[in-house]
Amino acid sequence: MTLQQLRYLCGVVDHGFSVSNAARVLFTSQPGISKQIQALEQELGIEILIRQGNRITGTTPAGAEVVEMARRTLQSAENIRRIGGDHAPRDKLRLVVATTHIHARYVLRPVIARYVREHPEVELVLRQGSPAQIEQWVASGDADLGVGGNTPDPLRELVFLRCGELQRSVLVSRDHKLRRARRISFALLAEYPLITLDVSFSGGSAVINGFAEAGITPTIVLTATDADVIKSYVALGLGIAVLPTIAYEPERDRELAAIDASHLFKPTVTQLQLRRGSYLQAHMIDFISTAYPRWTKRAIADALAA
Repeated sequence: MTLQQLRYLCGVVDHGFSVSNAARVLFTSQPGISKQIQALEQELGIEILIRQGNRITGTTPAGAEVVEMARRTLQSAENIRRIGGDHAPRDKLRLVVATTHIHARYVLRPVIARYVREHPEVELVLRQGSPAQIEQWVASGDADLGVGGNTPDPLRELVFLRCGELQRSVLVSRDHKLRRARRISFALLAEYPLITLDVSFSGGSAVINGFAEAGITPTIVLTATDADVIKSYVALGLGIAVLPTIAYEPERDRELAAIDASHLFKPTVTQLQLRRGSYLQAHMIDFISTAYPRWTKRAIADALAA
C-alpha cells in the first residue's frame, strides 16, 4: 500500500468517480490510476469501487470506510511534511489562500499588504472562486486555507471559524433619484433594474433571498461574479446594485453613491475554512492571526481538534 494509491483513490472519488478528470488534475494517465487502485483492491482483498462496465458509479460499503481512512492518512502525511517544513531551512515558503473577489479585493487588502511586508520569505498565492469552490480547494489540499462566505451544504472535512459579518448597501449613480428617498424598501428597490452578484456567492444569494422573503421579485438585468464589474455598470446607469458596504470606496467610486441597506438584507458571515485535523505551519498561523487576531494559535488548535 502506498500514499500514491491512496491519493489516486481519493482523487477519483473527489472528481465524481471520473478517472479521466482525476488523471487530468493529478497529472497522470487514466491507465496508471486504474492500475494503482486495482492493486490496492487486490492487496486488501475487497472491492473499493462499484463498477458498471467501464464506468465507476460509487464506493462499496467497505470502500467508503477505506476512502475515509485514506483521507486521514493523506492528511497525516501532509501534516508530517509541514512539520518538517517548519524546522528545515528553506529559501521560500508558500501560502495558498482561497477566497472570493470581495474578500481579496476589499476585506483582506490591508491584511495582505501587512503580511507581505512582514513575511518576505513567503510567496502568497490568492486563488479566487465561489464559496463552494473555496471549500473544495481547501478540502482537497489545493489551498492551505479559505476565507469567504458560507454555503448551503458545508463540507464535513472542514472546520469553519467565524470571523465577522458584511453589511450591505445599495449602490447607485450619483445623480440617481433613489438618493432622495427618506428610507428605502424592497418595493422601492424593485422599481429599478437590479445588477447583482451571482447566487453561487453568499453576497448574491443574500440579496435574492431578501427579496424573496419580502414577497417581491426584482428585475435583474445583469449578474456577475466581480463587484468591480458590477460597479462599472452601475456607473453607466444600467441599474442599481446591492453589494457589501465595504465594496464602496468614496475616493475611488466618485461616480457612485451608497445607501445603507442593513435594515433590509441580513449580513453575510465571513468565515475561515481549514481542513479538519490539519497541521498549520507557523507562517499560516501568522496570516490567520494577522487577519483575525481573535484566532490565536491556541484557539485555532482547539477548533481543529474539536
